[in-house]
Parts: sequence; structure tokens; C-alpha cells
Amino acid sequence: MSSTDSPVKYSCSEDDPVSQTVIAAVAEASNRDPIELDPLYEYIDPDALNTLFHHHSSDEGDQDDVYLEFTYTTYRVAVTANYIHVTQLGGT
Repeated sequence: MSSTDSPVKYSCSEDDPVSQTVIAAVAEASNRDPIELDPLYEYIDPDALNTLFHHHSSDEGDQDDVYLEFTYTTYRVAVTANYIHVTQLGGT
């Protein structure tokens, strides 16, 4: 989905840090190169985000209940253990 009005939903990979997946999802939603985006750390602590959704935790079952929503540039980003959902603010 390359339209800025269309939500983007990414599945979380065990191989990539969640912070990198957030950047990729927002880049796709905005139809921009990830390098053109504002630094993620200006909106949320990437290390804390990665720690919160670390896939190799001994308490992986507890991660199923974790939900985090924040604003990154002009997008609302919702993160769970299984997916990242990006929608443009002010959009549907």
C-alpha cells in the first residue's frame, strides 16, 4: 500500500528490532524512503520499544497483552507483539 490515506499493517519479525519495523511501516505509509523520515528517537525511545517487544523474552506469553500506541511524524503507530499498524493522523 503506497497511498498515504491507506493504513499499513506489518507483521513483526523475530529477526528485526521492532523499531526498525516501525520505520519501515511508516516509510511505506508515507511513500518515502526511511532515511527521509524524522529520527524515531524524537518521538519514542527506540531501545525501550525494542525491549518492550523483545521476541526472546522468557515471558513471551505476557507480550501478547502488550499494546502501545504513539505518534510518529504525522502517523499513529499501534504496536503489539504480532503486528505494527500505521494510519495517518486525521485520516480514516
